[in-house]
Amino acid sequence: MQTLKNAAVVGYKNCSEQDTITALEVLRGAAMVVVDKIAPWKRKNPTETFDVKLMALVPGNITMQMGTQAVSDGILGESDLFDLLYVPGGIGSGDASLDPAMLGLIRRHYEAGKVVASNCSGVGILARSGILGSNPVTCVAAVAPGLREQGINVPEHRRMWIGLPEARLWTATGSYGANGATVALVAHYFGREVAIIVAMMFDPMGGIGEQIFNLEGPEFYLHPHLEAEFATYFKPMLLPAKAAA
Repeated sequence: MQTLKNAAVVGYKNCSEQDTITALEVLRGAAMVVVDKIAPWKRKNPTETFDVKLMALVPGNITMQMGTQAVSDGILGESDLFDLLYVPGGIGSGDASLDPAMLGLIRRHYEAGKVVASNCSGVGILARSGILGSNPVTCVAAVAPGLREQGINVPEHRRMWIGLPEARLWTATGSYGANGATVALVAHYFGREVAIIVAMMFDPMGGIGEQIFNLEGPEFYLHPHLEAEFATYFKPMLLPAKAAA
């Protein structure tokens, strides 16, 4: 199994507070557990380290979609690589999907054999980067129809998350699913004991229980009419046409 020693959650202009900070906090919670900073009991197989950073592509605060100002831990350089690259969604994901630096960052990590994860409309950025291929992914309802039109394999009955360890891809639905989905990622890479502690910390153990150990999350309800309306409204923002050459 692939080992994760570090992770970068990528903040960008108008990324979602929930999509970004939920993933960041769950991963940082896992980092505290693996070094026994949080230890409700003595673990059998303590892990050495897991370093999690909130990284940006440009200097300055990260302005999130509801106006929150976040201070990054650093600026991503052209040669930086993390074992896990996490790209959140948000209303700025459409613009981010047109940013050569963002797309290059994703491709560089994937081509180097790293794990790439995303949630919500951030999956559209992964799609634009070209790394998804025919692999099944999940995402927020607002971009699901548009991604299917682009040939991306988004099953009609969306799952809270889809983990594909062999393909090194982890995708999740919108903010509602980000918590459980990130805990499921932790469960796969850090094992049952760490996962149970993290799942109790952030409550999916009570919400979805043993499902955190599955590679696919709970199935979401299907609302075809609502999903079509939301997809039409948000498409120009979240799935903009490619910039002219």
